[in-house]
Amino acid sequence: MPWDELKQALDAQDAAYTPTDPVWTVKGANGESFRAHPAFLDQVRVAGGLPDLVTATGQAFAGALGRCRVTLDRHLVDVPAARTALGLAGHRFTTLDDEITLLRYHDTARSQPGGANPVIAAAGTAFADRHQAATVHDFTQLHAFFLAAVNSFGGAYDANTYPGRVDAMYALAVGSPAAAAAGPVRLGAAADWQTHQPGFALAVHAEAARLNFRTPNALAGHALKHVLRTSPQIPGDQAGVHGLIATYLQEARGKVTATSTATVTSALAQTGATRTYYFGTVNVHATMVAVNSAGDAWISTYYAPTRI
Repeated sequence: MPWDELKQALDAQDAAYTPTDPVWTVKGANGESFRAHPAFLDQVRVAGGLPDLVTATGQAFAGALGRCRVTLDRHLVDVPAARTALGLAGHRFTTLDDEITLLRYHDTARSQPGGANPVIAAAGTAFADRHQAATVHDFTQLHAFFLAAVNSFGGAYDANTYPGRVDAMYALAVGSPAAAAAGPVRLGAAADWQTHQPGFALAVHAEAARLNFRTPNALAGHALKHVLRTSPQIPGDQAGVHGLIATYLQEARGKVTATSTATVTSALAQTGATRTYYFGTVNVHATMVAVNSAGDAWISTYYAPTRI
């Protein structure tokens, strides 16, 4: 039977679980419930983290949530409020992965200048809609682009002129050669998604020059969010915007090349959507490369001490 060792480990911790496809529902002996892909749960089991996740309480449990990046069912009750704050209709982006992404994005967005302003947040959603955000990732990346662009303009938000200025900047950004070339690259296989594979890290290292973000929106949104600290003003001309996008992508690829593959770590997402390989020091200076179960790989983000 599949996942026998995982089931035995959950039973040993007195955790109730309901195996469904694609995610399982788990309720720990600590009373906390969450949904997760079995491959994610097995990753936690192999790392020895299952007891803290399903039996611990207090600080030990909080630490487990942070290490494993788990969103509990009780956290998801805040999704409707996040939708309202973003001006997003309730029928959009309703899968578990969608809702976790929305919740995390809202937490990030409201900490940004203007992100907690309902007028600006709703204008960001209108911007994402104008540019046909088909997935939750398109939505969050477009919304993040809007916030970053508006913040770069300075001064009080002008509802009459700022949306048009953002549209113009967006056209320059996604029209750049670097963004136009965005898309996943087939570098791996299902094994590279299910468990950490040093061989996949080697393949990514060797093919760093081919890596890009998954979509033009993703590259543009991240590049504007993580501008250089020495030049936080985003240029308004084509050459300046194209250079900003190209430099960001070049740095992201360069960090992959400069990182010893022996130091690369990875983690599978709670929902099993992707495994992320970390090239560099997490939360300090790293390029994060995602891979899905089909083996498609792309840069999911890049940040550095020299960037906001």
